[in-house]
Amino acid sequence: MLASDGWSREQITDACGVILEVVRELAAEYETDVPVTDESWPADVLAAADVLRHLAGVSGRVEDSGYARTGVMRSDHDGWAAFAAFAPWAYDATVWDRASRVVVELSDEGGSVVVNAEAELYDSLVRALGDARVLANLRRWRDGGLVRGG
Repeated sequence: MLASDGWSREQITDACGVILEVVRELAAEYETDVPVTDESWPADVLAAADVLRHLAGVSGRVEDSGYARTGVMRSDHDGWAAFAAFAPWAYDATVWDRASRVVVELSDEGGSVVVNAEAELYDSLVRALGDARVLANLRRWRDGGLVRGG
């Protein structure tokens, strides 16, 4: 889990981006919601939201209000770059590995970040995040990790 209390929006976004880059090789699938467009989002986030909203129209759902959910997407799909750019701004974004175990859960616009990490991944995250506060062993209570649909 990333302990980001007191961080700026930019610090949260940067840390989420680093985490998604570190877990990229493990990622098999992802999903996210796309809240109604907020014109205060940076241009790259607005562009990513447009791509994901389009994908949601094909494989997920888009409500009349504009709120969308992508549905579960394969990580080798072209939409991964948009997902990685937008995930820190989503209310809910999840990445699964090839065994359908949750690798990353981002919630509440990056306010809650949980990574289901074994020792090697955990060490990689600590190295990549530098002085970020990373808390270990928060998912030890459930053997085998979090499983999609489980």
